[in-house]
Amino acid sequence: MYVVYRVRDVVRIPPSLFGMPLEEAALKVLTDKYVGSVHPEMGIIVAVFNVKVSEEGRLLPGDGATYHDSEYEVLALNPQVKEVVEGIVVDAQSYGAWVNIGPIEGFVHISQMMDEHVRFDPQRRAFIGERTRRVLEVGDVVRARIVSVSMTGLGGKPRIQMTMRQPYLGKPEWWRKTAEKAARPA
Repeated sequence: MYVVYRVRDVVRIPPSLFGMPLEEAALKVLTDKYVGSVHPEMGIIVAVFNVKVSEEGRLLPGDGATYHDSEYEVLALNPQVKEVVEGIVVDAQSYGAWVNIGPIEGFVHISQMMDEHVRFDPQRRAFIGERTRRVLEVGDVVRARIVSVSMTGLGGKPRIQMTMRQPYLGKPEWWRKTAEKAARPA
């Protein structure tokens, strides 16, 4: 889920940015420092905005920069177990698919794609359900449920594992007909 946090911090403005308006310089420094990083409690920082900076800064001996008290907001993606997300399949391998869910990608193992045996077609880079002949391939929009989150995966990147083996998950055309039938009066 996306969450907005209010943060109080001290921002270091280097001499190279002294010609810019103070809040613009602080926004640049904070964006460069935080956007794309993973915070253990907030999640993946997507944006920094509404920066307010104290005009009175401090100097430290041996450092030409100024240090200012600041307050700003960050938009962070903090994926939660059991959360339902939508995304686009961006890669397919024989063992599963990667789904872009915003600033990160989640993984769906081949065993978690459909409620049937699934085979991988390497020429199409597609997954095919043996009974229903449903096809999942790169470029498809899907809905999945997060089953595991590790914010400290390989290389410091978050690892998100997902399933599409529940009602109303997977490609929309897989479950729309079921939803429409359920909505019709008997």
